[in-house]
Amino acid sequence: MIGFTSVPGDGVDGYAREDVTLPATSFTHAPRGWSHAGAAMLTTAGRALFVDDVIKPSDTVLVQGTGAVSIFALQFAKMAGATVIATSSRAVKLERLRALGADHVINCRENPQWGTTAWELTGRRGMDHIIEVGGPSTLAPSMAVIRVAGHISVIGILTGVAGQLEVVPMLLKQFRLQSVLVGSRSDQQAMVRAFVGNGIRPVIDRSFALQDIVAAFHH
Repeated sequence: MIGFTSVPGDGVDGYAREDVTLPATSFTHAPRGWSHAGAAMLTTAGRALFVDDVIKPSDTVLVQGTGAVSIFALQFAKMAGATVIATSSRAVKLERLRALGADHVINCRENPQWGTTAWELTGRRGMDHIIEVGGPSTLAPSMAVIRVAGHISVIGILTGVAGQLEVVPMLLKQFRLQSVLVGSRSDQQAMVRAFVGNGIRPVIDRSFALQDIVAAFHH
């Protein structure tokens, strides 16, 4: 596993450029038939669900929002036969999540107690796995809704980089709180095989030219 200082796009320059020269082992084959834009969307969701954890058809997975990580996590979880609960702050996005296979959707803007709602949807058993992309503001509800010995993958910090962490829920539930940056080359190769074998395709909202990369980030 590589550290932050050597992760392209984080600790070192990424691939938003026309030419890149690196060892062959820095690359993998893209899924067959995918566009360059689609291949550029490959995320860490596969590692979170199938390397750090091994989700099963009997599991319930919570995904937050409609970013690339959460969308791929939804698709992967449904590929494994799991039940997926998805949250978003916009009704139109909730409908898109439902169309992509989410079994239950929750509007977290209209329902600030979305964690309680998610808990009830599991029959008060709790989530087996949570894709945590919000960070400080959503971590507490995630910890409240995870089951005993469940798994929370911290992949995003959309609500900030610092906050209070209650230790008592961790002691009571003994769940696993694991950060996710990127996976290994073999992890990505396995993920690509899963895409090819199961016909999963990326969901692209809009495409931007390289010179419009700032507008892409704003979008």
